[in-house]
Amino acid sequence: MTGILHNAPPVERWALHIEDLFELISGTVAGAEVTTDEQDAALDSLLDDVRKARKDADVARVAEKKPHDDAAKAVQAAWKPLLDRCDMAADEIKRLLTPYRTAKQKAKDEAARVAREEAEAKQRAAQEALRQSGDLEAKFAAEADLKQAQKLTASANRIDREATGLRTYWDVTLTDAKAALLHYMQCQPDALKAWLQDQAERDVRGGARAIPGFTITEQKRAA
Repeated sequence: MTGILHNAPPVERWALHIEDLFELISGTVAGAEVTTDEQDAALDSLLDDVRKARKDADVARVAEKKPHDDAAKAVQAAWKPLLDRCDMAADEIKRLLTPYRTAKQKAKDEAARVAREEAEAKQRAAQEALRQSGDLEAKFAAEADLKQAQKLTASANRIDREATGLRTYWDVTLTDAKAALLHYMQCQPDALKAWLQDQAERDVRGGARAIPGFTITEQKRAA
């Protein structure tokens, strides 16, 4: 690198060098067309300069970043055992609480079910009494039963809302790959195509030259 401020931070020094190189190349290739071996050689030399600049700049980047990475790793290493112990303690408490809270949840669900069934039965009986009875006293009693049914329904709803300290988790297990594939073909076709494209490109980089559903075309580019 020439004309570099050696006291400047590495990124600034490399920025000057790469910007000079970039301007040189920009002026060289503007409106140019390669028609001779000499032009090919000149551009190939510039390409080597670009590659070297990038490689050396990346080495400088890694060197500048290393103390920060080392410091971050040291902080992480110091704190991780403490955090892991907290996680282990919390997991053990949750393990002990889960059976008891599950039993409470089951009892709560059963109480809500009984209250809701009783409410529905009272409501049906009261509505039937209202339809069939012309007696004012009977209608009054039926109205009272309807109100009682509403109270039972409200009670069942309150039971459902009571917290038991359990959190719901959902485990997903693939049981039918074909059905899952058809599902995502319909609801997320673009994401599926992108995933398939990524898998195919990985296989081609690994040496595959024939993949069902893909056309693989050889191309030549400047190295």
